[in-house]
Amino acid sequence: MAHPLNGRRNQRRLAERGSSFVEFALVLPIFLLLLFGCVQLSLALFTYCNTVHASQVAVRYAIVHGAVAFGPCSNSQLTNIVTPLVWGAPANSVTVATTWYPDAVTGSTVTINVSVAYKTLIPFGPFKTLPIGATAQGTVLY
Repeated sequence: MAHPLNGRRNQRRLAERGSSFVEFALVLPIFLLLLFGCVQLSLALFTYCNTVHASQVAVRYAIVHGAVAFGPCSNSQLTNIVTPLVWGAPANSVTVATTWYPDAVTGSTVTINVSVAYKTLIPFGPFKTLPIGATAQGTVLY
């Protein structure tokens, strides 16, 4: 003979199964938002690190090629050096600004500012553009 409480236990299990589905449906959007946010933050940080490295490489190039007989390196040369180094951004969103003080001669200072317009890809929110930039400075050697 079946125990009288077995029917009630089965009903309780079915009711709990429905409540766990509701809890899952409530928690899933928050979990996905946090997950995509962490991934997007990691990609933006990766782009920032690449931007810093690219500005350092460009300033190294500029301090060595600054006062050569053919004139200082141009902004287009530095842009061609920097653009492949910034992996997290499209090529048309990378800008390079070069400042020589007082001039491109030995002993002068060169400052290079690399900036990137980074577009976020969070699926639940509006697409935004984050300005990411890095500056490097050096003294012209040759």
